[in-house]
Amino acid sequence: MKIVSIVSSMFILGCRSSEIRKLLLAAFICVGLMCSGANLAGQQETLGARHNGAVKRPVTVADVIQMTQIGDEDYDGGSSFKHRVAKFSPDRTRFVILVREGNVKLNTNRYSLLLFRSNNPHEASQRKVLASLSSSSNRPAIRAVEWIDNNTLGFLGEHPGEKQQLYTVDCGSGRLRKVTDHPTNLVSYALSAKDGGIYFTAEEAATNFLDENTRRTGIVVGTQFLPDLISGRDFWLSQQHEELFVQRSGDRQPVRINAGQISGSHLWLSPNGRHLLTRIFAPQIPDLWKQYKDPRLWLFIADQGQHDAKDNVRYVFEYELIDTTTGGAQILLDAPIGHGHSEVAWSADSHSVVISGTYLPTDVPDPAERTLRERNRFVAEVMVPSGEIVPICHEELKLHGWDAQLNRLLFESTVQLSYLDVAGRPVAYQKTQAGWMKISASAADLLTSEQVDVTLEEDMNTPPRVFLRDRKSGQTAVLFDLNPRFEELLFGRVQELSFKATDGHEVKAGLYLPPGYVPGKRYPLVIQTHGWNPDSFCIDGPYPTAFAAQPLASKGIVVAQLEEDPAYVVKPDELRHEQSAYEGAIDYLDAKGIIDRDRVGIIGFSRTGLSVKYALTHSSYHFTAATIADGSDGGYYNYLTVLNWSPAAAKADSEGIFGATPFGAGMATWLRNSPGFALDKVAAAIRLEANHPASLLFTWEWFAGLRRLGKAVDLIYMPEADHVLVKPWDRIISQGGNVDWFCFWLKGEEDSDPSKAEQYSRWGALKKLEVRAEPLR
Repeated sequence: MKIVSIVSSMFILGCRSSEIRKLLLAAFICVGLMCSGANLAGQQETLGARHNGAVKRPVTVADVIQMTQIGDEDYDGGSSFKHRVAKFSPDRTRFVILVREGNVKLNTNRYSLLLFRSNNPHEASQRKVLASLSSSSNRPAIRAVEWIDNNTLGFLGEHPGEKQQLYTVDCGSGRLRKVTDHPTNLVSYALSAKDGGIYFTAEEAATNFLDENTRRTGIVVGTQFLPDLISGRDFWLSQQHEELFVQRSGDRQPVRINAGQISGSHLWLSPNGRHLLTRIFAPQIPDLWKQYKDPRLWLFIADQGQHDAKDNVRYVFEYELIDTTTGGAQILLDAPIGHGHSEVAWSADSHSVVISGTYLPTDVPDPAERTLRERNRFVAEVMVPSGEIVPICHEELKLHGWDAQLNRLLFESTVQLSYLDVAGRPVAYQKTQAGWMKISASAADLLTSEQVDVTLEEDMNTPPRVFLRDRKSGQTAVLFDLNPRFEELLFGRVQELSFKATDGHEVKAGLYLPPGYVPGKRYPLVIQTHGWNPDSFCIDGPYPTAFAAQPLASKGIVVAQLEEDPAYVVKPDELRHEQSAYEGAIDYLDAKGIIDRDRVGIIGFSRTGLSVKYALTHSSYHFTAATIADGSDGGYYNYLTVLNWSPAAAKADSEGIFGATPFGAGMATWLRNSPGFALDKVAAAIRLEANHPASLLFTWEWFAGLRRLGKAVDLIYMPEADHVLVKPWDRIISQGGNVDWFCFWLKGEEDSDPSKAEQYSRWGALKKLEVRAEPLR
């Protein structure tokens, strides 16, 4: 995972490329269900005391890690079209489904590519494990699966300890072939059906800052990332820039193509193989671009001059068109893409390309058209190679594809809420002689097969299963259960509830009740933040970092999974707004007789780390224990660490929330609002998790400050972990550690595992620390 993903998640300013998609901050628009305490108790069930005569056992973190899930990066459990789990061959006779599961013993994640025949997929003889690879890195072992022809698939893959390379697999023989052997990880690829050429992007190799020259003269510090300066290598910059290569049929070695600074996980090759489209960092930012009324985009445009050519990382992107015959390159649109989703689809004849989520040039004579372009992102068709632009609409639409047979574009609408794109309804446009016309569309239009629909069904209490529906007969049947082993587990019942925050706004949440919940008994509560989706079977929470909903419920702890309101992110009211939701959850569950409000814990991850820290230092409500995992900070030290490297992030995040710089008169505002200046008010036992070197720097203010004040604080550092945890052992440390942490502080319980003796000795010493401050009253 790239550092840009890590920092963007902390500062809420990253673009939504496919690799960032899985990291950042999902917000779910849910329909609430008001529940009384009696209803909750009445609906709670013990989900079967026995299975085949055996007593069911509680859910553990190991069960969470070993859960089989859809492994495709394009699968989005929060999307209206999450059912798109199969990739069909061009002739529609076969399809593949990618699944993944963790291996706790080996600390790997295994990905398996399952092959089915469309005409009879239920027959066991027709289901085939086409490829199965395991990775020991933070990368998927199999990703970017594409059909090359009706019998061959390509994908990026790796074995433990290897770099990610391009593989192909033959559906008939099952022969797996490693196509590339590049010294760095491949990020994206495109295969030319015309001449068999392979285009791919790969990570730049990190270089040392220390050489003979810098040893003589020292390193001139400018916009470098502080963790890079400390390490002595430019990991940060190298992971932002990708190099483009081509390896034509018969070539022994790939040849580097001179292109702009590519960033992203896609290459779009035209059907005739003549043109290649890439996404690049804008090398120059014209003054005209300052006219766009997108505050997120403007912040990065305003960074012009802050970075020199070498450190050209402004997070302003545009599309570059490369002629694969001549090697020449040109900018496709003299306009930025903007922040959020942006997709590409080529026409079947390769004469044009459709782009969604892009701005259009503003140098047009019509004032009304110019104003429209300044204020909106568009879907547009661009003629190739002339660059002529045909605007289609200025709706926020996510492009799913171009149906060549019907000559129509298929989309789903999105609603931009702060930094998020929330999925909505299906939309279609058809090309006619009069131009592009909007037509009716349904979710079924976005499924890829003409014969069968392959869908994944789940809800908050139903584990995911893959279904097959025959479009002609309408008959539906289970294709396979991803987790038949769940029949052996005792899950706590999950309910959706709605309540009022203390500032009056409505909040929706999921409530995980312990198996065998007893009405009238008051349980400890752990509040998990950062998103709630009633249509998803969230065994741990919205992300695998820190959250452990069902394992906590199995220990007799009620868990409230709270939605996050993205409309308030990086706004002055963000922290108070989120704090009021936490307080409202405590009041609501206390009034229903479900929780003991004197035994409340809370978990913040990524962005919600900041609002949890604010609540711990500014709320009058009592929190017994808390975890902040790889979280945002809003602190003075954090602000200075980021300021020289990304002024836009610092301005939008800390300055935007506190309304001032922490200098001169503005310092008074920071002293009142920044959690780091109120550590003396912290009364909860604090667990901090740092997932990588940059995170350790950003966590240090709270760790060092709380230790200086004699507070109960524990810091766990995972140097090679991703922001969104991937490796099983990292997840055991984080999720398993949090189950132990909250059982210890909320229930006074310790795991009898002798390997954890040192942990409890350390926590026992923390419990003896004198409480030096009470919550504000």
